[in-house]
Amino acid sequence: MTIPRIGVVGMGGFAQHHRRYVAQVEGAGLGALVAQVAIPADQETYATDLEGLRTRGVQVFPSLRQMLARLRGQLDIVCIPTGIPLHRPMTAMALEAGCHVLVEKPAAGSIQDFDAMEAARQKAGRHCAVGYQHLYRPDVQTLKAWICAGRLVKIQWVSACGGWPRDPAYYGRNAWAGRLGAGDAWVLDSPHNNALAHAVNTLCYLGSDQPGSALTPHTLQAELYRANPIESADTAVFRTEAAEGVELFFAVSHCTEERFDPVLEIAGTQGRAELDYHGGFRVHWADGRREEVPHQGEPLVLHDLAEAVAGRRNQLACPLIVTRSQTLCACGSFESSPIRELPAALRRVDPGNQAVTVEGLSEILRRACRERALFSELGIGWAQPGRVIALEGYSYFPSFNQEL
Repeated sequence: MTIPRIGVVGMGGFAQHHRRYVAQVEGAGLGALVAQVAIPADQETYATDLEGLRTRGVQVFPSLRQMLARLRGQLDIVCIPTGIPLHRPMTAMALEAGCHVLVEKPAAGSIQDFDAMEAARQKAGRHCAVGYQHLYRPDVQTLKAWICAGRLVKIQWVSACGGWPRDPAYYGRNAWAGRLGAGDAWVLDSPHNNALAHAVNTLCYLGSDQPGSALTPHTLQAELYRANPIESADTAVFRTEAAEGVELFFAVSHCTEERFDPVLEIAGTQGRAELDYHGGFRVHWADGRREEVPHQGEPLVLHDLAEAVAGRRNQLACPLIVTRSQTLCACGSFESSPIRELPAALRRVDPGNQAVTVEGLSEILRRACRERALFSELGIGWAQPGRVIALEGYSYFPSFNQEL
């Protein structure tokens, strides 16, 4: 059987992760890199890498448009590790050209962009996978199988919180970081729609007891804040009620005094699972037993799609449609709440990297998560609640005529 022929868009940033995914697939004999897009600005920066690729017979193009035009019918998979504003147009272009796609997370900056990508996928009859690497972890799939088999019985709620401090360099890394939009594309760049979107997506996925499915958010209430001089939010807390009768709670910030990774909790009537962000989980059973499942190996993100394209796998671990709930939560949060300023009196600036932190925010996040309560419900003086937003049938951001 012919192995899939792969093209990658981009050289820097997250494209380096996708190039590593391709190397893993090539090492396993599951695919071969045949094309690389390197925009003119990267031609000099990555001249040595590009010369190495050309030596291997990889064709290099200055744009996705030119790669697809030249290699129509000669490419099977296109990896799109580009910025959020480019996900919709590039994914649609690759699908229209008859290619399968691996697009980086989050899938889109708005629900209408997401739905346009899914419509393009259905029309093309091709696979589209999303680079939420947690769903490719063996332990996550093991826990999902337990949930679908009813081992936790009825899932009641899922929750997590995380603090990932970010410095000014993070917001200066590209033209859309910390922005609500870029040009005419919505981005909604924020901790829950970028850096820690993984956690939201995994909660949605594990909150559903149906194979290959995620929760269906029906209502959402959020609070959005910022301490950095950015357009978007750097701190968020929200609670979602899903059609399945499951509550999803998430609290996150880029302004905490310390870094701490999310521990995802999935609570059923007969047990509560705790999934570690970097691998492994444990279950506290209702009868007092504690069962631990260790880290089961690194996620092989592109293997999944390559095997599906080669006919060796029927179902993707993270198909585009499974990630719609995360996009819905992101859109709902910005519909629910204006972005409010965190108190200047509580802000601190790191003398080294100039990162802005907010005094006491780490504990506020942890307490909110323990109680599954919005900041305003904890009696935090500066906190203000957002409104409850209905997401059933939601298909356009913004749907409530906000000035964003």
